[in-house]
Amino acid sequence: MSDETGPEALEAGKTLRLLIADDDPADLELCLLSLRKAGIPFEAVSVSTREEFVAKLEHGEFDLVLSDYRMKGWTGMDALAAVIETHPETPFILLTGTLGDELAVECIKLGVTDYILKDHLARLPIAIRRSLEDRGLREARNKAALALRESEERYRTLVENAPEAIVVLDVDENRFVDCNERATLLFGFTRQELLGSSPSRISSANQPDGRPSDSAASEHVRRALGGKARSFEWSCRNSRGEEFPAEVHLVRLPSPSRRLVRGSILDITERWRAEKARRETEARYRSLVDNATHGIVWASEPEGELLHVNPALAEMLGYASPAELLAIQHCDLLYRNPPDRARLAAEFMKQGRVEGTVEWKRKDGKIITVHLNARLAMDPDGQSECAEVTVENVTERIGLEKQLLRAQKFEGIGQLAGGIAHDFNNMIGAILGWAELGIDETDAESRLRRHLEKIQQQGKRAAALTRQLLAFARRQILEPRNVDLNQTAVETLSLLEKVIGGNIEVRANLAPDLWVVRADPTQVEQVLMNLCINSRDAMPDGGSLLIDTTNVTLDQEFCAWQPQAQPGKYAVLSVTDTGMGMDSATMDRIFEPFFTTKGLGKGTGLGLATVYGIVRQHGGFLNVYSEVGKGTTFRCYFPASMEVAAPREKVEDAGPVRGGSETILIVEDHEGLGQLALETLTRLGYQVMLATDGEQAVADFCANPDRIALAVLDVVLPKLGGPEIYARIRELRPELPVIFATGYSPEIAQLQKVQEEGLPVLQKPYSPRDLARKVREMLDLHSPVGSQK
Repeated sequence: MSDETGPEALEAGKTLRLLIADDDPADLELCLLSLRKAGIPFEAVSVSTREEFVAKLEHGEFDLVLSDYRMKGWTGMDALAAVIETHPETPFILLTGTLGDELAVECIKLGVTDYILKDHLARLPIAIRRSLEDRGLREARNKAALALRESEERYRTLVENAPEAIVVLDVDENRFVDCNERATLLFGFTRQELLGSSPSRISSANQPDGRPSDSAASEHVRRALGGKARSFEWSCRNSRGEEFPAEVHLVRLPSPSRRLVRGSILDITERWRAEKARRETEARYRSLVDNATHGIVWASEPEGELLHVNPALAEMLGYASPAELLAIQHCDLLYRNPPDRARLAAEFMKQGRVEGTVEWKRKDGKIITVHLNARLAMDPDGQSECAEVTVENVTERIGLEKQLLRAQKFEGIGQLAGGIAHDFNNMIGAILGWAELGIDETDAESRLRRHLEKIQQQGKRAAALTRQLLAFARRQILEPRNVDLNQTAVETLSLLEKVIGGNIEVRANLAPDLWVVRADPTQVEQVLMNLCINSRDAMPDGGSLLIDTTNVTLDQEFCAWQPQAQPGKYAVLSVTDTGMGMDSATMDRIFEPFFTTKGLGKGTGLGLATVYGIVRQHGGFLNVYSEVGKGTTFRCYFPASMEVAAPREKVEDAGPVRGGSETILIVEDHEGLGQLALETLTRLGYQVMLATDGEQAVADFCANPDRIALAVLDVVLPKLGGPEIYARIRELRPELPVIFATGYSPEIAQLQKVQEEGLPVLQKPYSPRDLARKVREMLDLHSPVGSQK
């Protein structure tokens, strides 16, 4: 049966295992309902025949048995007999409709724990708890009796087999009247030789305190008779005359007629040897402490007085020697925030050890972060207990952890911002597109045109914010080329004169042999412009701004302290200002989107977030160095490319776009953008077929394979994505021109194969003009004479 059958099984919320014998389903259900209402957790096994009952008892374990009194072909007394035969300790409760007093008494005598009338089932939970309590008490009494017997046997065994010698002294007769076998072995006398002899027979003439053995022994015995147990060291002598140190413990034994004292004698020769070894070990330990790489300090607690420090701690804190550090006398002077020491001291006094990370001050005033691990120990002189504190300088490690946490936090924020911006891209694209169509259809002096232009302006601002969010999230569509950062800096300098102001001196220090980087030139320009504007805002009263470029090669050691860096060659773009600088709390948040130190309405808080996202999306990383009142330096590390920088591309013609009469298949699941594309191309004379999911697009194309001249496919669509659609339609028309539309850089991975074929990608949000120009360009490209079909 289970070991958890007492009331604690219910109190601890453990499941009670029940065996219920009842051939009336209604009565059984009432019984279970009563237990559920009482909140008793249980598992019940129910049977209706004697055979089932006996089988369950043989193969299962139950905490309690419930049985109806009368059942078809057998009774509750039969069930009781089976329980008594196999599991006599299991409580048995009888359930009955009527049971006279005499029969009830007879049932109790036979072994029934309790009985419950079926019209009083509310009493069942109480009876169960009481039955379990009774069983628990019985088991406890049995265990106690067994424990007592075992204890007596153990005591007798311990005395005879104790590792120390035990003797019993009759004080009045000054002779031993009892001893154990260990005493005969320790002193080399037989039991008969020991019994009847005095303590002087087994004692050296002189004791450790210098007194004669007789007088010293008499004083210890006298104190033991006074009720004070005595423990002391004693110099003993065996039958061969050999002396050895021992520890003696005296205690008075109760006796009605004699004064008896029991002595426990333990040979401590090995302990003396161990003590000698300990002293030698302590000497070696002191040597290790003095040569340890971590700092160690001993201090009294809670006073905080410095007792001893090792050379490593003095060096860590910038002191010439341990003595110079000890001269400050008190731990409080080491802490940047004294309440930190008070908190750690309180915890140490409560628990005897404490661990924590705090900021300490060096002799030169520099703040370092240290990890403290304190434990209760003896002071170096072994005189009193104190706090032994191991000190590890974790300033660099904490900085690395902060960088890693910041990167993880930005990754999470970036995923959220990127997802939101992606959805906004479609909506903003529709708003801008319909505004542009409305402007084209209204008179230049129309009041409605001015309203539409205002909508267009605000839409463009929203699109710019969306692009910044996508840049931070590293989900912009990049158009990388080999870029010379020096050329970017020179071109940006020509623009800075209009936005920096005359009270700020702008200088450049550009490396003549700067390595080329693989980057999107527009995005790199945005990085540099945002950093320069940030520096301008940090110098409201004027100052100096330096743009610097250089080559660096990073090794494994540097990258170990920079989680985002990989060993290799980098071209570094730096922007340094002499502005107000930043404290550490501000620097921890400067790259968060929408965080700004400017006043309300004076900034979106997306400038540096955009810089962070662009640099990281290009495989680089940033370092920021700043001190309050001394200025700030931003360093952007871009992986170097050993190729030649590409020339600037020509700006596209902004003139009117030609239309045509070809049939265009547009596949777009966003309703606003789909209708915009339909309206734009229809106005230019094209025949347009619009599909909102991949399967519909494939069906439309299969129905008109020769009629469709071009397809514009969104990348991510319900049922089938753009690349899957393209794969299917090219089986019928391999030469069909296709334009893919996307606003989300993760989708580019799906376009890798088709991009290798040179297929164009239209970035969202696109304007009606962009769409129309790209459509005409692709149609003309696949029609050598540019004819319109």
